[in-house]
Amino acid sequence: MNSVKKRLIPLLLVALLSGCGDRSASYSIDNPTDKPLSLTIDGKAYEIAAHDAESVSLSAGEHTMKGDVVGDIRFISYYRGRGGIINPTLGDYVIYRQSFEKVNTKSPGYQGKLDTIVLDGVTFEGTMKQSDALFIDKDWTYGVDEELPDSVTEHDNGLNNTVHNKVFRAKDFIAFFEKNADAKGYFEANRPKNPSPVVHKLTVLSPTLPPIDDPALEKLAEPLRENYATYLKAKDASDQEALQKENFTLSMAFSSGAMAINDKTRLSPESSSQIDAFQRAIGEAYGSTALVEP
Repeated sequence: MNSVKKRLIPLLLVALLSGCGDRSASYSIDNPTDKPLSLTIDGKAYEIAAHDAESVSLSAGEHTMKGDVVGDIRFISYYRGRGGIINPTLGDYVIYRQSFEKVNTKSPGYQGKLDTIVLDGVTFEGTMKQSDALFIDKDWTYGVDEELPDSVTEHDNGLNNTVHNKVFRAKDFIAFFEKNADAKGYFEANRPKNPSPVVHKLTVLSPTLPPIDDPALEKLAEPLRENYATYLKAKDASDQEALQKENFTLSMAFSSGAMAINDKTRLSPESSSQIDAFQRAIGEAYGSTALVEP
């Protein structure tokens, strides 16, 4: 069951990477629209001008938010969260992965997987990902108002390239994409004449993890189910920290146990698929800096 082994490393990385941070996280309330934006967090009103942003630091724990698009909600900011963008309009953002090649190298450098995203009905292909989440976890070196440089200077790590991420508002990404001479006018040329309206919905994680039909696997999964459900409601930083540590231990035990079961009786493709979905859901929760309460 190759998928069990493939999922083990990413899941553990989520637990390890979540160990970077503190009891508060820095966010940028971003307004990508042409109009002013009003938002209230924990009773404090924020007025964000068009195409502008405002920084806010939120402690680990429960918070409230009220806005025209998101409505009146409660959310939890997590201990050791990376922070990122608060996206009250639920608009599209693009995180672009730029490879910088070492000078005079003959290596092709970074050969990242090509992803496909769709903005206003137009398809773009490249090393990037798209998000319209309320909380976009920081995974970039260059923010929305920072230019992506033509070159970077770093210590020699023995590699032929280095990769840095840049986050774009949707319109800014289109302009960046069309800077390439071969792509000028690409967006308008490929835009549908009568595009279907794009509906952005607030994402709320399921209060329960995906099912696993295999009895032996499900027995292994039970402690993780309890840990996950408790974590989604954990409002105290100390409780969050304890649950993160517990999740790391339980995740290792689950992956090891699943591989042991597979070695004895090869698991079906259906079971492998269920394990993948189960672990992805855990990774999404524990890899998030903040989550809307179920």
